[in-house]
Amino acid sequence: LALLALSVMNVRHIENKTTTLTEEIEEAEELYRSGDSEGSAVSVQSPLKSWLGWETYSHIMLRHSEIDLVTDAYFGLLSEIESGDTVPEASFGALIEKLNDIVNKERVSLGSLL
Repeated sequence: LALLALSVMNVRHIENKTTTLTEEIEEAEELYRSGDSEGSAVSVQSPLKSWLGWETYSHIMLRHSEIDLVTDAYFGLLSEIESGDTVPEASFGALIEKLNDIVNKERVSLGSLL
């Protein structure tokens, strides 16, 4: 029961963190779509710093492959924004999807308990 309780707490923590990060990426996308590339880049840098600052926890509790995918997606998006080229909506969505995947993989299910 203790393991189950700790797993649920872990998932809640990950959900809260990824929700915050997702909201910040959505804000960055809105800024980009409104023509504010510079503001969008700054808005991506903030959650990127937060993501990187979460490293102590994430490297213990998450799969390293997932961490690398999210980190690469952040830097890729930031690079696209700063390049001056048109950034497809899919670039923002891909990062958000990778964040959501982490939560989905960490959720406790009947299969993970057996």
